[in-house]
Amino acid sequence: MNLIPVLFVIAQVCVAAAGASCVTRNLYITVDNVMELYINGVEITDLPNKNDWPRADTVPLTCYARVIAVKGTDQGVVAGILASTDDAYVLTNSSWKCTNKYYEGWEQLYFDDSAWPQAYQAGLHQTSPWSLVPGIRTDAYWIWTRQFTGGDLVAYCRKELVPYRPQSCSATRDLSITVDNYITRLYIDGVQQTNLPNANNWRRSDTVPLPCSAQVIAVQGTDDGIVASGILASTPDGYVVTDASWKCTNVFYRGWESVAFDDSAWPQARVIAIHQTSPWSLVRPIRTDAYWIWTYSKDIVVYCRKRLQPRKLC
Repeated sequence: MNLIPVLFVIAQVCVAAAGASCVTRNLYITVDNVMELYINGVEITDLPNKNDWPRADTVPLTCYARVIAVKGTDQGVVAGILASTDDAYVLTNSSWKCTNKYYEGWEQLYFDDSAWPQAYQAGLHQTSPWSLVPGIRTDAYWIWTRQFTGGDLVAYCRKELVPYRPQSCSATRDLSITVDNYITRLYIDGVQQTNLPNANNWRRSDTVPLPCSAQVIAVQGTDDGIVASGILASTPDGYVVTDASWKCTNVFYRGWESVAFDDSAWPQARVIAIHQTSPWSLVRPIRTDAYWIWTYSKDIVVYCRKRLQPRKLC
């Protein structure tokens, strides 16, 4: 259909409640006419039908998904976003949030959309001028802003999810960490940790709580280029220790700190030396079986990630 409204939609979807099993669903979604899709702030690029609204794209929606974000561009007549999962866990309807104003970070996990208006239900699936889009439930609604017939050139929408928590998850561990020379940023599940009084003093570690539901530790380290560089961390019980199971790169990627970011192509961390190896001394209370890690080059700035297994944390 042929006008030029552009719509950005963020859906935050309810994930399994505490104690439920971790289920991955298929999300079926289309936009009249052109779509960009983000899950937990990470762009989904494998969308062969993103410019063809009569055909839905299918993407996996894990139980850890918390935000779906869609940028839609209309090219005439009417605009709309239509989506569902098989079990109606996700349905496009007025529970989504939509606005015609652009905000920096609109697609991100922790963006505050509390002041946004509800999405406008332009029509139930199969309502004229639209036809059936196979895969999407017939009780889903086409949504946009109220100006869906050429009024709004840009709009943004969101829908929230409740994060999955493993059953009987109550324990919290202390994660002790240091970086030679600086902890530039530390994230737990995409949330930046700011209480780091020793971030610029590698000889003294910082300790942050690591909940049993934690999935990803992400740390940006900066070296001053003198002597040596490294990241060292552990929990008291050894559940987390820095070693070759971490992933490290010298390349910045948008969303690198988030849970949903795909680090499968990142190289393994380089294990430089075990704790207390010269030129380093003992850093309390980090375990002595933890390793100093970095990239394989003399990089000044590195990004490292460790993906955890939340069920084993409990």
